[in-house]
Amino acid sequence: MPFALGQRWLSETENNLGLGVVTAFDARTVTLHFSASDETRIYSVAQAPLMRIQFNKGELLSHKEGWQGNVEDIQHLNGLNFYLVKNSQGERVIVQESDISPLISFSSAKDRLFSAQLDRSHHFALRYRTLQHQRAQFKSSLRGLRGVRAGLIPHQLHIAAEVGNRVNPRVLLADEVGLGKTIEAGMILQNQLFAEKVRRVLILVPETLQHQWLVEMLRRFNLHFSLFDEERCADFAAGGENPFASEALIICALDWLADSPQRVEQALAAGFDCLIVDEAHHLVWHEEEPSPAYLLVERLAQATPSVLLLTATPEQLGRQSHFARLRLLDPERFFDYAAFQKEQQHYQPVADAVLSLLADNALSAAEKNHIFDLLGEQDAAPLFRAMASDNAEARQRARQELIQNLIDRHGTSRVLFRNTRQGVKGFPRRIYHQITLQAENESETEAVKTQWLRDFLITRRAEKVLVICQSAQTAMALEQILREKEAIRAALFHENMSIVERDRAAAYFADTEQGAQVLLSSSIGSEGRNFQFAGTLVLFDLPQNPDLLEQSIGRLDRIGQLRDVQIYAPCVADSAEQKLARWYHEGLNAFVQSSSTGMALFERFADELAKVRSISETFFASLIKQTQEAREKLALELEKGRDRLLELNSNGGEQAQALAEAIAAQDNESELVNFTLNLFDIIGVEQEDLGENSIVITPTGTMLVPDFPGLKEEGVTITFDRNLALAREELEFFTWDHPMIRQGIDLIASGDIGKAAAALLINKRLPAGTLLLELVYLVESQSPKGLQLNRFLPPTPIRLLLDNKGHDIAAQVTFETLQDKLKPLGREVANKMIKMARPTLERLLLVGEHRIEPLAQAVIAEAQQLADQTLSAELHRLQALQAVNKNIRRTEIEILSAQRDQSLQELAKANWRLDSLRVIITNKE
Repeated sequence: MPFALGQRWLSETENNLGLGVVTAFDARTVTLHFSASDETRIYSVAQAPLMRIQFNKGELLSHKEGWQGNVEDIQHLNGLNFYLVKNSQGERVIVQESDISPLISFSSAKDRLFSAQLDRSHHFALRYRTLQHQRAQFKSSLRGLRGVRAGLIPHQLHIAAEVGNRVNPRVLLADEVGLGKTIEAGMILQNQLFAEKVRRVLILVPETLQHQWLVEMLRRFNLHFSLFDEERCADFAAGGENPFASEALIICALDWLADSPQRVEQALAAGFDCLIVDEAHHLVWHEEEPSPAYLLVERLAQATPSVLLLTATPEQLGRQSHFARLRLLDPERFFDYAAFQKEQQHYQPVADAVLSLLADNALSAAEKNHIFDLLGEQDAAPLFRAMASDNAEARQRARQELIQNLIDRHGTSRVLFRNTRQGVKGFPRRIYHQITLQAENESETEAVKTQWLRDFLITRRAEKVLVICQSAQTAMALEQILREKEAIRAALFHENMSIVERDRAAAYFADTEQGAQVLLSSSIGSEGRNFQFAGTLVLFDLPQNPDLLEQSIGRLDRIGQLRDVQIYAPCVADSAEQKLARWYHEGLNAFVQSSSTGMALFERFADELAKVRSISETFFASLIKQTQEAREKLALELEKGRDRLLELNSNGGEQAQALAEAIAAQDNESELVNFTLNLFDIIGVEQEDLGENSIVITPTGTMLVPDFPGLKEEGVTITFDRNLALAREELEFFTWDHPMIRQGIDLIASGDIGKAAAALLINKRLPAGTLLLELVYLVESQSPKGLQLNRFLPPTPIRLLLDNKGHDIAAQVTFETLQDKLKPLGREVANKMIKMARPTLERLLLVGEHRIEPLAQAVIAEAQQLADQTLSAELHRLQALQAVNKNIRRTEIEILSAQRDQSLQELAKANWRLDSLRVIITNKE
């Protein structure tokens, strides 16, 4: 090697030293000083593992003083290189070789190849597979829907997909209790976050539900929200900062914010992309005097593009109140209550016509006229003719298309989604056991109930039993008694425990082999936890209103529960609690059926119930009868007011079922499992198989990256099994949507792992020393995130496999076929081979640049065509609907039109680059 003082060299074995400069040399040794690391090395001239760093014209050179410039010319003098460099000010400067910055990093695949920064061949394979998976996930219609830790309920998935794909969705989610409005809102939000349509989110809830929402968002969706209250906001006062600007995902109590004018102004100033309001029926509105909470939400809704309102009682509090909530979503559309009432009456005959279509009955002339009024004769007449044809398949197809068109253009069906238990199947039976106990006086009540519980649990050793008490103190006292007196394994679950402690308790209860027989919970146990693996509920203390009762039963009575739910309510005879239990059961039928009328009736008979213990049996019987009659009357009114067309639109029908089946097919799929385990293995994450479809992963000191996103120091237990994840909430549920998978993909795709590699191919039919160059190019669009162009043109890998003559044989030799036949090649041998073959490799790289262009252009053209078709179809559909359905907002059409034009412009600018490469040398054995 010809050395000269001042030359820049790189150590092939210690790249981390940076660039070294020759400070001394003789016939046998050469000395280099690496100033970046302040290290000096002496090498044998004959075997020095060094590579001369020389820049070519057009390449970017970094000066040791920190500035950069492009090389325009090179001169050689006395063994040194002198570069003519044009700096950022446009000045031309001569840079001596010794003045090159010692801090050098080689990021491009070509630079890493020729600077001896080679990875192992299986790192290259991981990178290529990662890029393929990245593309597949961006293209998947299931993205943002499959990662929720919940059962695959068709109506929930349908709403999440329909609303989540909209531009700035503004909807009212009004499913009945137990049908999963929170899950729907979370899936919509996750869909929007994945598509980068929203970034900042504010969730307003009743104070008692803050913790529940915080846990739901974290446990089900891996979304880390922050709880805001006055104490937290006050911490920012000294610095004059806006507390609402400090976090992107915020939950706070609606009443607290409504009572804090300063905080309201700060929230408005910070700005949010999405507003979610739970229990929206609490937003009281009268035209003359709206409530402070309503006015707050109104101001926030006017300033926020996307709004989701959640309520289980859309019209129970009155049609005027229902109109007020719709007005929050679209004040231009719902501007006058009288006009709204008139329009709703207009749509009822259309809904009746749809019932005839659903029943496969012939339409009357009046029903046809109503449909003509809504759809227009031009659109409806051809469908009517098809329905009258002799072709059964054509008749059915026309009937379905007509129903779909009516759903699409029906009154509030675009802003309102409502599913009922009557319309959604899959709930278990509830069986109520009224337990009457005897006590001498009130002081004995708890002791009598405790003894009953001990006897009850002893006879049901094999059952999982959830016991809900009113307070944490009662739960703790029961746990001590059961443990000491009966050796019954019991877990505690109450508000004084940390989230981690509650998780452990839930896991202990869920364990089918060594776990607890019983979970003793305070009323906090009603907060969103899923214990459907149990089938027995004991209400040790009776919930004090029908909503709390329904929440308690709802821990077990859920879609997907595979057994009947047995409900026990031990009450002392003639006590107020027993009378309330009888009123719940005989008056409301609340133990056996979920009732949307419960709270309305509870409030209606509140005075009588307050003195229920002192009233006579005759008067109590009268109260029961009055309650029954009121319940039946209210139920008839609700049934009469049921909007079948709205419910049909809300549950999604066969399409929703197909969506659930598609996600189920991807759960626990071998491709996901294999990729994940391979990713962890190459990164250096320790894996321990626990059996039962769960694995513990822990960091090590030898990982390729110092911190893998989401990997805790104490380790994480993961599963790919949805059912196991539902039963054991301490497990991380891995899907393609999980943050650790998505961030792991980003880590590989955006980093340097696997960019340049070398491998050996044993093939007796090829001459030894035959060279192959495998190139992976990436076609991509650098565009604004909000356009979501990755659904049309995600980063797309294109693979070339060039032989010595520059022929592309990738189509004949697939990646996996080749990968299976490759052997590792030692780093030292690989570096020597690359040095010797550099001229050939340089030539093949130029060939690759020519061969990739038509292939990349074809990918871009296909993406442009798909974008044009998809966005134009969405735009034309909305324009057609707007003519007959005022529910389509003008701004929505304008935004979509602008997005289509901008998307096509950005896709035209798409480009490609060499992402990674692998040099392959053949041998006979």
